[in-house]
Amino acid sequence: MKHRYSIGIGLNLFDARAILLREDGKAIARVEKKRTDTRANATMEDLLQLFEKIIFKAKKYRESIAGVGLALGGIINSKKGIVYWPQKQDLSYIYISLPLRDYLEKKFGLPVIIENDASASVYAEYSKNFSKYKNLIYMFSGVGCGLIVDGKLYRGKDGAAGELFLNPKKTMSSALGDFSFFTQWPADLNIVKRAKELISKGQETSLIKRITSTGELFLHTVFEEAEKKDKVAKGVLREAAFSLGVKSAYLVNLLNPELIIIGGGLERAGGFFLEECINTVKNFSFSEMRKNLKIIFSQLGREATSLGAALIVLKEKSLQG
Repeated sequence: MKHRYSIGIGLNLFDARAILLREDGKAIARVEKKRTDTRANATMEDLLQLFEKIIFKAKKYRESIAGVGLALGGIINSKKGIVYWPQKQDLSYIYISLPLRDYLEKKFGLPVIIENDASASVYAEYSKNFSKYKNLIYMFSGVGCGLIVDGKLYRGKDGAAGELFLNPKKTMSSALGDFSFFTQWPADLNIVKRAKELISKGQETSLIKRITSTGELFLHTVFEEAEKKDKVAKGVLREAAFSLGVKSAYLVNLLNPELIIIGGGLERAGGFFLEECINTVKNFSFSEMRKNLKIIFSQLGREATSLGAALIVLKEKSLQG
């Protein structure tokens, strides 16, 4: 019997990956590219390069490819195939809309499904590792989260559910408290910026030696130095884990999930990062909401986004007959 195939392309904090997946779950080909720039133009360049390379590797399967799944950050209207990328303007954000699906379908001649990166990741983890759980949250980092509700991928009315933030205002507090933990965060939870701030204040840290000649400090470097017990690196990650834990606790109280998965590259932060997240959730959520809750790192790691995108294509195309 002739097999069907799908292509999945996805990005996380560190790299971009593409996979050619057979319908039985076997990976036929992979392509990956390290990411050094996560801005919109660089993201588009990475996606197009991956698309071209995986199409080349998949050329003998071309007639059997059901479609291409593309998983990336931003607010995704999967029905219309439009990506909305936030651009900071003063204290708020405006959104640039990009009709990416139409562009890619015309360029490559294959059906394209566009999905949010966190949604693709949670679907991959659910399908491959955690199908016994019916209510899952995948915390990707800064803003986005993927949701499985009652055993189904939850996208919301326009496909954009899970973007948990408020546009910041001059005053983010009231008599009830400070709401700044809802504001938009950088994809890396501000880890690199915060580390640089502490270095500039003269704190002793091995991170100084890891700054490049052009003044760059990379996220993986902070992870590596934290693993070596550098106090500044560990302190920065502890702050980030606390912030992520607060947002996770809010979602625990709202959705009462069985499982929270932390991924999108953050699974490389180390065990103490996970422990800090868990402790924060305990401190900020109702005990009844979390009594059967598990919080873990991603099991699929950097392959979650591309694999999830490919799996979603196979599922959507099978439903369409």
